[in-house]
Amino acid sequence: MKTTAAAAARAMRGELTGPPGAGARDLTGVTLDSREVRPGDLFFAIRGERHDGHRFVSEALAAGAAGAVVARGFEASAPPAPAFLIRVADTTGALGELAAWDRAVSRVRIVAITGSVGKTTTREAAAAAIGATWTVFQSRGNWNNHWGLPLSLLSRTDEEVGVVELGMSAPGEIAALTRIAAPDCGLITRVAEAHLESFDSVEGIAAAKGELFDGLDPDAASVVNRDDDRVRALGRRRREEAPGAPQVSYGFGDGADVEGRRYRRLDEGLAFEARAFSGAWTGVSCRLTGRHNASNVLGGLAAAAAMGAPFEAAATAVRELGPLPGRGRRIRHPGGAVLWDDTYNASPAAVRALIAELAATPARRRILIAGDMRELGDRAADLHAACGAAARAAGLDVVVGVGPLGRILAAAAGDPGGGRGPRILEADSVDGVPALLEAELRRGDVALFKASRAVGLDAAVRQLAGGN
Repeated sequence: MKTTAAAAARAMRGELTGPPGAGARDLTGVTLDSREVRPGDLFFAIRGERHDGHRFVSEALAAGAAGAVVARGFEASAPPAPAFLIRVADTTGALGELAAWDRAVSRVRIVAITGSVGKTTTREAAAAAIGATWTVFQSRGNWNNHWGLPLSLLSRTDEEVGVVELGMSAPGEIAALTRIAAPDCGLITRVAEAHLESFDSVEGIAAAKGELFDGLDPDAASVVNRDDDRVRALGRRRREEAPGAPQVSYGFGDGADVEGRRYRRLDEGLAFEARAFSGAWTGVSCRLTGRHNASNVLGGLAAAAAMGAPFEAAATAVRELGPLPGRGRRIRHPGGAVLWDDTYNASPAAVRALIAELAATPARRRILIAGDMRELGDRAADLHAACGAAARAAGLDVVVGVGPLGRILAAAAGDPGGGRGPRILEADSVDGVPALLEAELRRGDVALFKASRAVGLDAAVRQLAGGN
C-alpha cells in the first residue's frame, strides 16, 4: 500500500486530526501489532475478544508509526508530531474499507480461494502456477479472515496478481470478504463438515461457501472442483445466474476443463498428468503427498488457466511445492520412525483423506494419532466415530486417541467383535503423547498426527522429533 494519510482517512470515512500537513504524510504499510511497527506504518487499534489495541496506541506512535486509526470517543493526548490520528466508527470495519479502496484503485488482479479443506495448499499451488507468468503476492499464513484478508491485500507492493484465502466460521463472512477482495477469479475447493457449531447442515456450509461465487462480478471467472458434488452444484447455479460469466472446471474425471489423470505416489511426493481445454497432456509433480493434494495442485493449475497463464509453464512451476509446517511435513524420529505432522488443523473430510493415504503408505506399521476436531457442534461425537470406523476399515495398525473426542475416534476404530483391528491406545491430553509413543515407535513405522490446531498436538511432534 502506498497512499497518504488524507486519502486513507477519506477511504475509511474517518476524521483526521494531527499537526499541520499531517494529511500529506505518506503511508507505506499497516499493522495491528505495536511490536511490529515500521516507519511509515498506519497502526490500527483493533478491539478483539481478549485484547484492545487502543491500549497500545502510544507505544505504536513512539515506535515510529506515522499515525493510528482509533474508534471515535477514544480519549488520547495529542499525538507526538508529526504523527496523527484517524477516528472512525469501527476500526475493524475501517481496515476492510481501506483494503477495499486500495484494491479498487490498483490494477492488481485477485484470485480468491475458499473451501472446507485444501485452501492453503491450493493457494500455494495457484501462486506458484500464476507466478510463472506474472509477479504474485499471496495471503500470509492463515490471514484469511476480516483482519487477515485486508492485511494481505494492503501488503501488496507492485505485484500484478494476488492470490488470497477467504475463511469463515459463520454465514455472511465469505460475502463480506468477497466485497473487500473484489476477485477477478474465485475458486471453491471442497465442501465438507466443518464449523458445524454455526451451521445446521453441510448444505448450509455449501451455501456459505457459495457466497464467493454469488459476490463475483459478471465478468469474473468461477473455478469449480468437478470432483465435489456440492461445488459442482454451486458452479451450475453460477452459470444460471451469470450465464455469460467465464467458468473453468477441474477434476480427475472426464469432462473437466482442466483435467488430471494417472495419479501416482512417489517416494518423496506425487505425480500425475494434466491438460487444459483438451490440449496436450503434460507431467505434473511436486513434493506434496496424497491424492487430496493432487486435487489441490490441479485446482491451482485451473486458477492459473482461468487467469490466462500458459499451462505448460504453470505445470512446471508447481514442481517445487512442498509441505508447509503442520501441513503434511514428514520428520525422521531418532529411532527411525517417520513422524507425519498434519497438525495445523483438522476436519472429518481431511482426516478420512489422510487415513486413506496413510493406509497406502509403505511402512512397518501405520499409526494414527488423532486428537479432537473442534467446532463440529452436536455431531462431533458421531463424526469422530465415523473417522474411527474409517481407520478400522483402512487396516491401520495402531490408533491413538488424544482428548475426549480423540478417544471416541480411537474406540470406534477398535473391532467391536473382538477380532482383528488396530491396537488402541489413549492419552488424556497432548502432554501424555510423547512418553506413550517413545515406548511404541519402531524403525519403519509411519505415525500420522492429526487434530485441530487448538489441541496443540504439534507440541508432541516437536518433542518426539528432538533436534530433527
